[in-house]
Amino acid sequence: MGRFIYLSSSTRQPEPEESDIEITITTADEVKQGDALHIEVTLRTLHPTIKDRPARDINGEVTIVVGGAEEREVVATGLTNTNRVFAGKNVLLTGGHATITAERAGTYTFAPGEIEVSTSDYPLRSVPKAPNPVDSETTVL
Repeated sequence: MGRFIYLSSSTRQPEPEESDIEITITTADEVKQGDALHIEVTLRTLHPTIKDRPARDINGEVTIVVGGAEEREVVATGLTNTNRVFAGKNVLLTGGHATITAERAGTYTFAPGEIEVSTSDYPLRSVPKAPNPVDSETTVL
């Protein structure tokens, strides 16, 4: 898990604002070359929501920057708030997932990139203030 600095904007707040976001990227320690490499993502805002939100009202995706043995980007989809969120509280989004094929042997690294979130009111886009550090690694044998 890491705390990352993002610049976030929306139709409600078009001027980008700096925000801290906790993101956890979980991958297997090791997989065999040619196997599926599953990526799981959770996200927690460190700034409060402005109003009550029902369960599953907030949905999002995170671009995962893959480095090391192979460089590419993959989008982890399926993030949502499974519980109601009360105004003034942080938001926890779980269920983000993506899969890639481990085509080359070596160490793969995973860092969070851009975030796209939508609510029943408006979309939100967050971009890293600077390239984010690695949050997870997998060795492909």
